[in-house]
Amino acid sequence: MRKIFGFFVMFLMIFSVIVLADEDNKTSDERNAREKTNDVSDNKKEAREDSSLRRKEEVKELRKERAENIKEFKNIRATYKDKKEILLQSRNKYRDCQDSKTEECISKVKETKLAAKDHLINSADLIIENLEQLKSRIQSSTDLTQEEIDEMTSKIDEQIRKINDAKLTIESINEETSRDEIKDAASTIRQSWQEVKIHYQKIKLRHLGARLRTLIVKAEILGERAEEKASTLNSEELNALIAEYMTSVEKAKEQYELGKESWEKIIVSGQVDESTRESQKYLKEANSNLKDAREKLRRIISMFKEKRIAFSLESEEVSL
Repeated sequence: MRKIFGFFVMFLMIFSVIVLADEDNKTSDERNAREKTNDVSDNKKEAREDSSLRRKEEVKELRKERAENIKEFKNIRATYKDKKEILLQSRNKYRDCQDSKTEECISKVKETKLAAKDHLINSADLIIENLEQLKSRIQSSTDLTQEEIDEMTSKIDEQIRKINDAKLTIESINEETSRDEIKDAASTIRQSWQEVKIHYQKIKLRHLGARLRTLIVKAEILGERAEEKASTLNSEELNALIAEYMTSVEKAKEQYELGKESWEKIIVSGQVDESTRESQKYLKEANSNLKDAREKLRRIISMFKEKRIAFSLESEEVSL
């Protein structure tokens, strides 16, 4: 009997050791799993931070390039005004000399043709520089997706090629070019600009809309966070204010969508001006609603502070 009891005690001790060893293994496995999860999470965070840092450096360089483009644009615009003034002065003398064969008039006619050539080339350069500036703004945007940036950049490059093709026609103008040929060259630039204008305005509006879209998404995230924090309190005033905040954000979203519909309607040059004004009106209203929301958010944060509740304005990188 004593042997059986001794065996039973020994069995319990061995079983306890096995159980403890098993528990240690489980604890170790769980700890390893947590460490691996933390490592993966840390790696993802580091990857996001590295990507964000690289993007910031790229944007910094692009903005520096944009500053140079703006300087170049100002120079071209100043030259454009000068060339236009010279052309206007030459044109008045040209009219007086159309039917005259004097040396002075022949010289004036030649001067006017070359002045027209310079003015048209400068007009083309001004359009191209406008497009280059827009491309620089698009490439340095932190609100557009890479896919959107690539798509818009490709379209801008296509429009630049069209204007450069039109420039080739203008550059062939010389002293012997007829008045009708010069008119045709000027018409080529005008037609090219009408085509380019469609994409130019549309891309400008999309760029502006992208900034509002980012702000709206961030505002929604903060609203959801405020609702979650407020759910632990019993404050009708706070809940009502958060509801007002969310209404302002929703209105901004609706106005943004209407603005988007307006710019998407721009298909032919005849729609550009009207649709642009319409889209700008909606985007302006969206921005106004976001301002109202920000004012309400300040009051919400103030109420949380009074109740000693922390409220973070930080948000993860917005996914669009």
